[in-house]
Amino acid sequence: VPRASEAYEVSEPLRVASGLAKTFLAPIYALEAPLQAGTYDKEAVRARIQRDLASSPVVVYSYSLSPFCTQATELLDSLGARYQAIELAPEWLPGMLPPDGAAVRAELGAMTGQTSMPHIFIGGKSIGGLYSGSPGLVPLLESGELPAKLKAAGAL
Repeated sequence: VPRASEAYEVSEPLRVASGLAKTFLAPIYALEAPLQAGTYDKEAVRARIQRDLASSPVVVYSYSLSPFCTQATELLDSLGARYQAIELAPEWLPGMLPPDGAAVRAELGAMTGQTSMPHIFIGGKSIGGLYSGSPGLVPLLESGELPAKLKAAGAL
């Protein structure tokens, strides 16, 4: 029986791009997200996020045009995990991210320190993104911990 990490082929180019993005873009995203969101009701957005997290064992905040987000949902699909994908926008670029998506992105950053997508929660806890975070979806897969986490959350 192959391990879960052997059943899903990880994109090495995306892994490299993720590392570069985390190193060079994460500090810019952290400054940019609240500016893009502007003024919003922080309590209402945080309550929305809490409702989202209670709605499914796994929640994936994502952008529909992001290859990182696509790979995250494909990986979850390959494992048969039950999850809810919440599309914030096609992409984070100005003009593509509506005000409510910008507010959720900014509030996720305030709550967890991560403004990049995908932002994945298992059992209501942030695990980060596809390749990075605490520890990230692919690192959990590669360590063999992902199936147990998904099962404990009721996603498998």
